Amino acid sequence: MAENNPNASGAHLTPEDYGITTPAATDTNAPSYSAAPNANNDYGISLPIAPEGSMPVYPGNMGGNGGNNNDYGISLPIAPEGGMPVYPGNMGGSGGNNNCSNCGSCNNCAIWPPITTLPVFPSCPGCNVSQNNAQVRFLNASTNAFPVAISIDNTNYVNNSRFGTVSNYDRISDGFHTVTVRRASGLRSVLLQQTFPFTGGQRYTMVLADAPTGGLTMTQVSNDGCSNMNFNTGCYRVANFSYSGSSYDVMLHTHDAVFRNVSFREVTSYKQAVAGTYQFYVTNSSTFSVIRELPMIVIGAVTNAGFNNDPLVSFQTDIAAGNRYTSYLIGNNWSDIGFRVMTIED
Repeated sequence: MAENNPNASGAHLTPEDYGITTPAATDTNAPSYSAAPNANNDYGISLPIAPEGSMPVYPGNMGGNGGNNNDYGISLPIAPEGGMPVYPGNMGGSGGNNNCSNCGSCNNCAIWPPITTLPVFPSCPGCNVSQNNAQVRFLNASTNAFPVAISIDNTNYVNNSRFGTVSNYDRISDGFHTVTVRRASGLRSVLLQQTFPFTGGQRYTMVLADAPTGGLTMTQVSNDGCSNMNFNTGCYRVANFSYSGSSYDVMLHTHDAVFRNVSFREVTSYKQAVAGTYQFYVTNSSTFSVIRELPMIVIGAVTNAGFNNDPLVSFQTDIAAGNRYTSYLIGNNWSDIGFRVMTIED
């Protein structure tokens, strides 16, 4: 056995005995390889040198103030002072895109990143933007002889309101509010108290009228329909707040029906009307089912030969392009107040 094993006789084998040439180790006692004798133990992979501060280094991150700060190849904005989150679309600070344009000095609004399928919802507590307020006005269609005062919660909105008067728009915050109607003089007793919802950014006409069983009733009328008008057209509708049991047709001077069977406390939908001056006639509702309403109000269109019922009242209305109008039918024919039409721009 010893004759076939050179090491058994005390001889020492060298790499040359096997045909392998191995380079000598470096001064740091780390093994070197022939493929890269000075590659810092990287097994043939060339890596950048780590900067001071022990930050991890990899391609695309050189570290330090001159690199891209460990961002994995993604360019991110620098967060502002104050610790606010930073992402595309929100640079923070007064010079950024806070999406809080009506907030004054409200620069700490947190804005969610945009989502393709959902709208962006800014969160800005305490910001008094227009969407937080509605507008409200009051129309008095009650035939009471005495004036009334109208308040919302603890704020007075109308003083000495009488039949046939309408107030200007006033602001009211979004939410539920209680409307109270009192006599404007004397004992100032409460005549009506009712709670209504108000939606921010919308306008309302609150109509005070005679209740069918006596006393008063109030109806909330929204004034924000018909927003997509065609060229050179406005919008027009009719509301009946005269008396319980009433029902009317509204006709053009050409005897075309514009609105039919408008019952008490009913507000019709808006119809588009070509801009111009119109002469309307109000009649009691007709029982003829063959009469059709015009889908659009146009000057000069003639489809009927005459009125089926005698007109109760006639009135003229100017409709301007881009505006909305409501004609309120109020009062009655058996009292000194009479039957009237009030056309108001919404």
